[in-house]
Amino acid sequence: MSTNTLKTAAIVCFIIAMGGLLLGGLFANREAPPYPGSITGPDGTILFTKADILAGQDVYQRYGLMDHGSVWGHGSQRGTEFSALTLHRIGEKVRENISNTVYGRQYGALATEERDLVDVRTQRLMKANRYDSASDTLRLNAGQVAALADIEDLWERTFRDGDKNYGFLPGTVPSQEERKQIGRFFFWTAWVASAARPGADHSYTNNWPPDRTVGNVATVQTYIWSIGGIVSLFVTLGLFIYWVHHDHLWYGEPQGVPLAEKLVDMPLTLSQIAAAKYFLVVILLFLLQTSFGGLLAHYTVHPGSFYIPIIGKFIPYSWAKSWHLQLAIFWIATTWVASAIYLAPIIGGREPKGQSILVQALFGAILLVAVGSLAGEVAGIKGMLGNLWFWFGHQGWEYLELGRLWQILLFVGLLAWLFIVYRAVSNRTTRIGDKDFRSLVNFYVVSAILVVIFFAFGLLFSRGSNLTVADYWRWFVVHIWVESIFEFFGVAVISVLLVAMGLASAAGALRVAYFTAAIVFLSGILGTAHHYFWYGGPSLWLAIGSVFSSMEPVPMFGLVVRGLMEYRSIKGRGGQFSYKWPMYFLVASSFWNFLGAGVFGFLVNLPVVNYFEHGTYLTMNHAHGALFGVYGMLSVALLLFSWRGMVDRNHWSDTPLKISFFGFNGGLLVMTLCTLFPIGIAQAWTSYKEGLWVARDASFFERPFVSILGQLRMLPDTIIIVLGVLPLVFFLFKTFPHLKPKKVEE
Repeated sequence: MSTNTLKTAAIVCFIIAMGGLLLGGLFANREAPPYPGSITGPDGTILFTKADILAGQDVYQRYGLMDHGSVWGHGSQRGTEFSALTLHRIGEKVRENISNTVYGRQYGALATEERDLVDVRTQRLMKANRYDSASDTLRLNAGQVAALADIEDLWERTFRDGDKNYGFLPGTVPSQEERKQIGRFFFWTAWVASAARPGADHSYTNNWPPDRTVGNVATVQTYIWSIGGIVSLFVTLGLFIYWVHHDHLWYGEPQGVPLAEKLVDMPLTLSQIAAAKYFLVVILLFLLQTSFGGLLAHYTVHPGSFYIPIIGKFIPYSWAKSWHLQLAIFWIATTWVASAIYLAPIIGGREPKGQSILVQALFGAILLVAVGSLAGEVAGIKGMLGNLWFWFGHQGWEYLELGRLWQILLFVGLLAWLFIVYRAVSNRTTRIGDKDFRSLVNFYVVSAILVVIFFAFGLLFSRGSNLTVADYWRWFVVHIWVESIFEFFGVAVISVLLVAMGLASAAGALRVAYFTAAIVFLSGILGTAHHYFWYGGPSLWLAIGSVFSSMEPVPMFGLVVRGLMEYRSIKGRGGQFSYKWPMYFLVASSFWNFLGAGVFGFLVNLPVVNYFEHGTYLTMNHAHGALFGVYGMLSVALLLFSWRGMVDRNHWSDTPLKISFFGFNGGLLVMTLCTLFPIGIAQAWTSYKEGLWVARDASFFERPFVSILGQLRMLPDTIIIVLGVLPLVFFLFKTFPHLKPKKVEE
């Protein structure tokens, strides 16, 4: 296929994917589970209202509890699965009520046949949807009314007194009224997970979580569309291999290193020197982020405690988890911002007037947002912001924890970054240089624009939004922005870097970029639907998510093959190639794209597997392999590529980079394959046999096998911090005083 054909294919795939996801969203949002205006007992007495449910949802978000547990499987995988545990306890109360009413005895005293009859009646009552849309009223049965009091008492005690087994500190939710509200909110999430959707034989969450005692078993659609996902993978892989061989995509040896060697000695501009400070902030954020990751690993085995007692008593799990996620996004995004600023004068061949002043101003703005949002999240969790929590504190959504004000300021900062980069490269997009290189630069600019646009989707929901609707838009940022648009941007960056380092021609890089973008758009955007399987959406997401998310590993297979070809070429040149270690980190990113994002991702994406593993460590395993393995390694590659061109060659040393490379990759391999993956398999097994609520119970993590693996987690965390991050910290701060002098004027 010609370059123009591939370009058209990429555009068409983007339009089809976005159109399909938005149209599906319009239908799905109309089918979102209702918030009943009134919840009554059998006699019509009002027990609580929609206002109570929404107030409880606010409490859940205000104190960052999505980072301490989960609802419908979304949130932290170590803490309580609030909806699953609540649902199971409601089922127990309903069962006891039936047993006492019918037989006059407790369930445990019944004969086997009597228990079987009670079980069937329990499941039918739990599946019965007694919500009347005309009067906007949900009428509970007697067993559910009894369960409501039990649920309110459970969460009153948990959030008032704390629960060491789950790491809840005393006073996690400070007021009695808030504790009652969050109990009612969890009761509503359990009703949504059990009551049959009108006109269907399954619940609003497609019968998730797995719990046979309340009638939650996998649906027919869950099994059928899993077959569709497997077929989709093989068909797409076959077509991919055909096109790669037919059009010679990814073929050809690298073109040498003359340009790369010129970059080593290329003089710097003022804006490039100003960008150096960004990378120092990046490495400090990275160190802090991995340190909080180590604290979280400790909390997994010893909840709510630490070697230094004041830390365990002062820093709750939700704080550590919030910072671990936000710092990851901050250091990765800041790396991409800084590397783009460094690349801009090289690509554009000029330093616009006043560019360095704009770069300095953006640096101050990024620091303000980072420090302000991190501090606000802690203040929100600690209940210090009152009604301002949503704007300045913890917004309450995993990966989008930062308050709405900080989110808006970050969006403004991204717009400013886009303007700064474009003014330096704009001349290369229209008239100067080789036509293919101009097209490649335009590809790069478009990818940067999409990075900014897709972050804005996180502003389309607000406090009080329907939980299902809010999560629909949240994944536009968490999945499409991080796993699709970042990948698109990553393809653009890698293409520009390969050309800049003399490892590929502009024409060849452009063809690969368009081809990869087409598959990434079609699979990555529509593949977002696999996050909607169990979160209150209709079963259509099972079809869309299974078929298209199964396609996602295919371009990753191609990237790792190309990466291995580059690795072989670098090894053949020996140790003289100046950009060896940046290139090795690019190869590592490709490898983790294959293993972490591709293999680990495909393992959990099929509905029939996801149904039992959702909310377990298998998801966490995929997340670490994809976010840190792919985007973390790529970000380190961008950092080192930029730093290699900034530092005087006489003060460059490969030794700390070699240690860091093997520290990162060795530590991540041990973490994923030896700790997270086997624990996730054990959890999925338990979820299948006994129910998800058991797999997430504190007793599961106290099992000897799981506890030993949890203790083993200390090893990879230590390797990543001590042998991965610290050598980079040492290297950057040691070489910072030896930046090349400025020689290029505005």
